[in-house]
Amino acid sequence: MLLLIWALLALAPPLMAAPLPLDGAQRVDLGRNAVLYRSGGEVLPADAAALPGLLAQLTPAARVDLLGGGYWLYAELRNDTRLAAWVIAPTDTLIDQVDIAVYSPDGEVRRLQTGYRQPHEYMLHYGKDITLQPGVNYQLLIHFSSPYYAHQPVFALIPQAQYRRLVARENVLVIGSIGALAALALFNFFIYSYTRDRSSLYYALYVLCYAVAWGISFGLAADLADWHELHWHYVPFFLLPVFSTLFYTNFLRLSTHAPRLYALSRINLVLPLVLLPSCFFLLGYAHTLATIAIALWMPLALLSGIVVWRGGYQPARYFVLGFCALMLPGFVILPANVGLIPALVDNSQLLTLLGGTLDGILLAFALADRIRLLRDHLEQRVQERTVELTQAKEHAEVVSRHRIDFLSAMSHDIRTPLAGVIGMLKFALRDQAIGSRTGEYLRIGLQNSEALLAILNDILDFSKIDAGRLLIESVDFDLVALIDDAVGILQAQADAKSLLLRYELALDLPRYVRGDPTRLRQILLKLLGNAIKFTDRGEVKLAATAAPGGGGGVAIRFDVSDTGPGIAAATLPRLFQKFEQADHSTTRRYGGTGLGLAICKELVELMGGAIGAESRIGVGSVFSVTLPLALGAAPAPDALAAPRRDRHRYRLRVLCAEDVRTNQIIVGTLIENMGHDIHIVENGLQALHALSTAAYDLVLMDGRMPMMDGEQAARLIRNGGNEDYRVLDPAIPIIALTANASDHDRARYLAGGMDGFLSKPVDERKLYDQIEKTIAQHLSRGHPLRPADAHADADETALSAQFGVAAPLPASGRPPQTPSAIHIMPLAGLSHKHMQRITLAFLDEAPRRLALARDAVQAGNPGAASAAFHALKGSAGYLSSSRLHTLCHEMEALSAAGDLDVVIAGLPEVAAALDQACADLRAVAAGAPADDALAELR
Repeated sequence: MLLLIWALLALAPPLMAAPLPLDGAQRVDLGRNAVLYRSGGEVLPADAAALPGLLAQLTPAARVDLLGGGYWLYAELRNDTRLAAWVIAPTDTLIDQVDIAVYSPDGEVRRLQTGYRQPHEYMLHYGKDITLQPGVNYQLLIHFSSPYYAHQPVFALIPQAQYRRLVARENVLVIGSIGALAALALFNFFIYSYTRDRSSLYYALYVLCYAVAWGISFGLAADLADWHELHWHYVPFFLLPVFSTLFYTNFLRLSTHAPRLYALSRINLVLPLVLLPSCFFLLGYAHTLATIAIALWMPLALLSGIVVWRGGYQPARYFVLGFCALMLPGFVILPANVGLIPALVDNSQLLTLLGGTLDGILLAFALADRIRLLRDHLEQRVQERTVELTQAKEHAEVVSRHRIDFLSAMSHDIRTPLAGVIGMLKFALRDQAIGSRTGEYLRIGLQNSEALLAILNDILDFSKIDAGRLLIESVDFDLVALIDDAVGILQAQADAKSLLLRYELALDLPRYVRGDPTRLRQILLKLLGNAIKFTDRGEVKLAATAAPGGGGGVAIRFDVSDTGPGIAAATLPRLFQKFEQADHSTTRRYGGTGLGLAICKELVELMGGAIGAESRIGVGSVFSVTLPLALGAAPAPDALAAPRRDRHRYRLRVLCAEDVRTNQIIVGTLIENMGHDIHIVENGLQALHALSTAAYDLVLMDGRMPMMDGEQAARLIRNGGNEDYRVLDPAIPIIALTANASDHDRARYLAGGMDGFLSKPVDERKLYDQIEKTIAQHLSRGHPLRPADAHADADETALSAQFGVAAPLPASGRPPQTPSAIHIMPLAGLSHKHMQRITLAFLDEAPRRLALARDAVQAGNPGAASAAFHALKGSAGYLSSSRLHTLCHEMEALSAAGDLDVVIAGLPEVAAALDQACADLRAVAAGAPADDALAELR
C-alpha cells in the first residue's frame, strides 16, 4: 500500500515552489519544496528575469532516472536565521556535473560548480560554500547530470560550521574504514605467503576489492590522484561476489559440509563475470546489474554460513555475524538503489561502507578462529605423533638393546669354542715333534680361525656403530709408536708373502697427539691388512704427513699404498659401502665380509675426518685417511703402565674361574709357562668358596658361567662375599676374561668392580702385561709376594724374549755379548721358511732406516731422527741380541731430547751393531736350502 501511494505521488504534476524557509541552524533538504525538471540541453539564465521563461519550457519530472541523464532543480529560499554562511551539498550519490546559480533580489547572480569532475572545496564531498543574508529571499536553480545515479540525488543546505564537522566526521570514518580494510588485506596476503592457505588469499582479495570499490565511490581516487574513469567504478563491485564466493566456499569447506549449496554458489562466480562488461558498454545499467548480482550473492553466502554453523563448524559463526552486518545496510539501501523505496538514511554509502568494514573484521575473526582450531588440531596431532615417535623410539631402543645383547651372546658363544681352537692350534705349533706337513695344516687351520675371528669382530664393530653405541675417546698418545706397532703387527703377514712393508714419516709429523689411539690403530690395521691381502708382489707402504688444522691442531694424513692389481674406477664409489668388495670373485678368493672399509669410513667420520681411495688397474691403489687431531703431550711415567723388569721375580697365586675345558687348558698353560701357580674353578660360586678358604694374588674371571656368572661374583667379592663364603681379600685384583668383546661389555664389567678386561682368544702379550701390572699393584700397596724360584729366574730371559720384553741390563748399561751368531727369535706359528723371509726383510729395511736416521740428524731434525730410531728399534726387537735394540732406544731418547751432538757421536756404534747383526743374518740366510733361496729370489 505504501509503495502504491508513493508511486501515485510521484506521478502527480509538480506544484509551484513556495519559498523554503531557513528557520534553524539545521540541515534543510531542498527536495521538500523544490521542483524537478528534465534537462534538454538548456543553459543557465543570465539573470532572474529569464527564469520564468526557462521554467515554462522545461518538462517536470517525478524523480531522477538512475540510468543517468540531466535534470534541473528549482527552489525559492528565505533565510529566516541569523546565519549567513551556508553550504549547498549534493549528497548520497555520484554526480558527474553540478552547476548552481543563486539569484539575489538585487539582481546579483552567483554561479557555482561542483561534482565528480569538478574541483570542490571539501575532500570527498561536493559541498560548495554560499553566503545567504538573513531575512532575504533567494531563487536557486541547479543543473546536474551524470551517466548514472547510485541513489536518488539529495541536495541540502547546511550551515557551514555544521557541514565542516560533518565532513570531518565522515572523512575519518571513510578513510579509517578503507584503511582498515586495506590493512586486513595486506596482513592476509602476508599470511598466505607463509601458509599458502587459499582462504587467506581469497579473503585478502575480497576486502581489498571492497576497499577499492568504496574508495572510488567516495572519490578518493579523484581527489587524491585526479583519476576520473567512471567506467571502472563498478568493476570492483562486480568482483566482490566472485572473491567472496571463493572465500566462503573454501573457508566453510562447502563442498564437504553442503555440496548442494556449493554447486549453487557457482552462480556467484559466473553471473558477475558475465555482467561485468556492462561497465564498459552499458555504463548506465552497470549500477543496476551490480545491485542484482550482489543481491543474489549475499543471501546465498549467509545461508551457506548458517548451514555450516549448524553442522558444528564453529568458525562459521563469525562468518554469519559478518554477513549480517553487511546485509543490514543492504536491506535499507538495495531497494532504494533500484527505486523501489526512497532513501531512508542521509548517507547510505557511508552506512554500507561501515557495514562492510564490520563484515571484514568479523571475517578476520572467523579466520583467526579457524587458525585456532587448526592449531589445536595440529597440537593434538603433534602430541599424538610425539607419543607415537616416543613409543617407536623406545621400541627401537629396546630392539637395539636386544640386538646388542643377542650379538654379545652370539659373540660369547662363538668366541668361546673359537678361542679354544686358536689356543690349541698355537700350542700344537710349539710342539717340536710334529712334522712339517702337519705343521702346515695346523698353520692353515690357525689362519682360518683367526680370519673367522676377524669377521666376527667386523660384524660386532659395525653393529655397535650402527646402534650408535661406539664412543670415541680423546687421550694423548705417541703417534709414532702407534704407527710402528701397527706395522709391526702385520710385519709377519707381509714377510710371509715376501712383501716389503714399510712406512715413511714426514719430518714435521708431531710425535704426541690427542685422539683415539685404539680406533686409529684399528683403521690402520684394516687398511694395511687389506693392502697386504690383495698384493702378491712388490710393497705396501704407509706414509704419514701433517698439515696445519683448525683450532691449533693438525690434520694428519695417512696414505696406504700398494702394488696390487688395482680397482676399477666404476667400483670406487661403492667401495666404502657395507658388504661391498671390488667384485664377487674377491670374496671367493680372499674371503671377508666386505665390512672392513665400511667400518673404517664410519670410524673416520666419527673422528671428524675423511677417507678416500684412488686406484689404477695394474698399478695399485692408495687409500687416504685425513684426521683432525689436537697436539698432545708426552704421557707422564706410570709405574703400572710401564712395569719394571724385576717384577717377574715374584710368583703369583692365580685363581681362574672358567667353565670351558679348552679355555681352562689354554689359560692354565699360559699362566704356568709364565712361572705362576694357578687354581681353576668352573663358576663364580666356586670362586667365592676358593677365595674364602685360601689367599690368592689375582683372579681371572670369565663373564658367563653356570650357577653364578662373573659379574655377579665380582660384586660379591667386592662386598666381602655372602653369608656362606666370606672373602679373605675383597680388594683382590679381578681381571675379566670373556668372549664378550664390546665396549659395552667392558664398561659393564669394570662397573661391576673388576680391574681389567681381557677378551678371548687370550692375547699372550696382554696377559703377560696384565700380570706385570698386578705385581706392581701389589708392591705399591706393600703386599708381600713370593719370590720366583731359581727355575723361574733361569727361564726369565727366555720368557721375556717370548713376549718381546728386553732382558735386564748389567751394571754397565750395555747388553752382554754372546758368542753365538745373531738371528731372528723364533715366533709362534711361523715355519723355518717364514723365519728366513723375515731375515731377508730385516736385511733390506734396517740399513734404510738407519740411513733415514742419519739424514735426519744431519738435517737437524730431532723429531724425524727420533722416529727413525724408534722404527729401527722395533725391527731390532726381533733379534736374539738386544744390543742394537738398546742402542736404538738410547738414540731415540737422545734425539727426542734434542741432544743431536751426542747422537752423532753414537752413530758409529749403532752402525757397527747393525753391521754385526746383518753379517750374522746373511750367514744364516746363506745356509738356507736351495728351494727357499730360489723362492726368495722369485
